[in-house]
Amino acid sequence: MTKLDRGIMAAVLGLALHGEGSGALAVSVDTGAGRQLALTLCAGCHMNPGQGEKSGPAGIPSFQAVADRPGQSLESVVTWLRSAPPMMPKHHLSNDEMFALAQFILSLRHESK
Repeated sequence: MTKLDRGIMAAVLGLALHGEGSGALAVSVDTGAGRQLALTLCAGCHMNPGQGEKSGPAGIPSFQAVADRPGQSLESVVTWLRSAPPMMPKHHLSNDEMFALAQFILSLRHESK
């Protein structure tokens, strides 16, 4: 089992133990690998100041907005990453990279009020 696999398992366990019903996402692992991927590959389109949810079919959502979507989960973010629309560059992310990026995206979630 790789360090990333152990981290993913820890995050899932953390969500199961602490995230349900608390209104906050409990991410108990280092999101550094996902943050680095986001800064290198995605920041120009998905991490702009003041950017929010997409407006219209061709709009670009911020990662913050993606994280804040109701019912958002690690699995749903990975599914979203796999179903990249045609206007997105083909980054050819590995499964480990997709999970790391998804963990980082979820770490951006605003705490529910």
